[in-house]
Amino acid sequence: MFRIVLVLCFYTLIYVNSEAGVLGKSEGARRQLQFGFQVPSIQHVIPEKVYLTSRIPSDLMLESGQLEGPRRGGHVDSLRWRCAMARGTWCGQYRRQVSQLPRPAPRGFKECPNQCSGWGNCNYDSGICECPAGRGGTDCGQDIKRPCTNRFRHPHEFNSPVVGHIGPDKHDLNPRAPGWQASRCYGYCADDIALCICGYNSTFRHIPAPPDAPPWSPPLQWGRPMTDSCMIGHDKDGTVLDWGRPYLKYEDIYGPNGWCNSRDSDMKCGCAWDGNGWPCDGSRLYEPFCVNQCTGHGDCYMGFCRCHPGWYGSDCSRKKAGMEIDEGFLRRPWLQKTVVVPPASLPVPPVRVHPRPLIYVYDMPPVYHSRMLQYRIGADACMWRRFTESNGTYLLSMTYSVEVYLHEMMLQSEHRTYDPEEADFFYVPMYITCYMWPVLGWADFPWWHAPFAHSRPMHVANMILEAHEWLSTNFPWWNRRNGRDHIWLMAPDEGACYMPSVVYNTSIILTHWGRMGPEHKSGSAYEQDNYDMAMPLKMFAGWKGFDWVNKTRPHPCYDPEKDLVIPAFKSPQHFSASPLLGTPPFERDILLYFRGDIGAGRRPEYSRGIRQKLFRLAHDGDWATKYKIFIGTGELIPGSYTEHLARSKFCLVAPGDGWSPRAEDAVLHGCIPLVVMDQVHAVFESILSWESFSVRIREDDQALAAIPELLTGISPERVAKLQRNLVRVWHRFTYATGPLLRQTYRDVLVRNAEVHPPALLNASYMLPPRVSPFRPNRDFPFEEDAFSTIIQWLYHKINETRHG
Repeated sequence: MFRIVLVLCFYTLIYVNSEAGVLGKSEGARRQLQFGFQVPSIQHVIPEKVYLTSRIPSDLMLESGQLEGPRRGGHVDSLRWRCAMARGTWCGQYRRQVSQLPRPAPRGFKECPNQCSGWGNCNYDSGICECPAGRGGTDCGQDIKRPCTNRFRHPHEFNSPVVGHIGPDKHDLNPRAPGWQASRCYGYCADDIALCICGYNSTFRHIPAPPDAPPWSPPLQWGRPMTDSCMIGHDKDGTVLDWGRPYLKYEDIYGPNGWCNSRDSDMKCGCAWDGNGWPCDGSRLYEPFCVNQCTGHGDCYMGFCRCHPGWYGSDCSRKKAGMEIDEGFLRRPWLQKTVVVPPASLPVPPVRVHPRPLIYVYDMPPVYHSRMLQYRIGADACMWRRFTESNGTYLLSMTYSVEVYLHEMMLQSEHRTYDPEEADFFYVPMYITCYMWPVLGWADFPWWHAPFAHSRPMHVANMILEAHEWLSTNFPWWNRRNGRDHIWLMAPDEGACYMPSVVYNTSIILTHWGRMGPEHKSGSAYEQDNYDMAMPLKMFAGWKGFDWVNKTRPHPCYDPEKDLVIPAFKSPQHFSASPLLGTPPFERDILLYFRGDIGAGRRPEYSRGIRQKLFRLAHDGDWATKYKIFIGTGELIPGSYTEHLARSKFCLVAPGDGWSPRAEDAVLHGCIPLVVMDQVHAVFESILSWESFSVRIREDDQALAAIPELLTGISPERVAKLQRNLVRVWHRFTYATGPLLRQTYRDVLVRNAEVHPPALLNASYMLPPRVSPFRPNRDFPFEEDAFSTIIQWLYHKINETRHG
């Protein structure tokens, strides 16, 4: 390998060539993709960062000026600061409330059928059993299996049970039979959740509990999991298995030194399920994730809370009427770092400083939330936090984890009420994107309703219709105001575009995708998410739910009058180089920055073609050299993403398959968003004056080509004003609610203060306002984070839900 290095005036452009020489047209043609375009083999090497203080003349550094708001270790407790850049009248009203002493929460006493067969939790408010994976029916007495399989049901099998490919011994019926599905198993299939575990007579095989064991009896031996990556491609006799990994031999898994027989095998299949510590055989368990960790009053099983006797609710936070409230597991040190006992659940609830809005969180059937976590298999999937093997806690950066995070914060919130009669709003928790991936299509269950994996919107729409029917028939609260006070989160790429009209038209929708207008077509380049695809109606004529399309039209994807575009979840580590988290500011020597998917190998509708066009314009016009504009992938622009953003004046905000969290990336780094998405609201754009801290241009080719001229033509004074306004709102674009996040933010602030020289920090604290608004924060305005912003907006919406 050799490199031709062209040293340019500002940045270094490296052409990476093959060993045979410069990449020629013939080889380039062989690399053409079915969709999209070939990415040039180049790298833009951005030089080392420069701290802003080193660029400021000493006479300016001697200026003394009053430092603003939160940057000097104490927040200006005024509505002027709190409501900076707010649009409309929503901000401030929440803070003017008079504190109240709440009423003790009502406690239910309705018994459930057959005591839920010893498997489920009885909800003493409704008298409804809440069943874990593997159980169903009104009393959880019915087996609801999810067997490992080699195929889905065929269209003509609409009256057939779920298809599996395992025998009574839970092993594959015939490993040589063709057919791949992700759950297919050359071992023991735990068919409650379609988890493949070592089997046969191996050392680390699964040994189930005896058949007559009572409910929840643990297996005699859990055994080691075997995920999709460990599907054997050759059986014991050497016969090729067309559904396995061709490079994996029988000996790799079941030989004397294989994964299922040797503790120190060279083959590693991973511990897979949440709570399973090394050596991954179930012998060392740690705390798995459950919402609010069952409030210390239940045992967590891969996401499902099995409540202790008398306790109930999806988070086990309530005690049956007449029973004494006990402490449970709340003294466990690792729970103290994550669990919040909902104030309303206490025998004597504390004074509510900001009493409203009051939000009732439905205990939805587990199939819509906790069962998704049981089915997810991979421990990181769908999560925003997890425990380590020593029961420490750490944050994840899963793209769609806001579903679980928002549910958990609603459960912990001081605004939660257990009395639906006094509720201002009703939150409907559903883990929709967790179902879309990784649950859907892993096995032949669950579906909503046909086994048609090619349309994820169909399943989502039917799931919501089913949930709406359950709400409206079991409780009076939906019908009371026709759902106007009900809150749903729609986190898929295209948000609520294909949400059923009966729910969308009246409910409050929290979404990441602010596309406006009633006429819309799917813009996803991922075919399974194309909600306009032609449905094979005749093929699936006997199946329920294929009429979903007519039930989702016509309505917009987002209505700024009733809905809200909220931030995606970002851990503090994602923007650790930002002055918002205490890092001394860098010189902003990059004019425009975007690093990510540029649409290579994608269908042309991806990003509405915006990213693709801009990459071609930037590459063909050598914008990196001429203007310090960088648009490319991580391979083309190596280096620290957070540092690059913190060095940029402008950052591109453009769609992906729908929403993309680029607005959050920009704002959290103090980078002025350059918004390129027509008729689409960015995060909080309906309630914040985005024009005060961003620049928006049209999507058309002429506007895109003129970006260098536009940005270089913006005066330094205008840039400085946009930056000053950005600093006044950037904390609203991240979630900092909850004990774990609050402590993490404090830890990052302390760490950033420790790793930088005191002289650099002190100089950065003293930067004059006319030089830069980006002085490093010493603390964080927790009461004005993204979750708090949503709560304040909801308070403003209370009266609107009463009249419709």
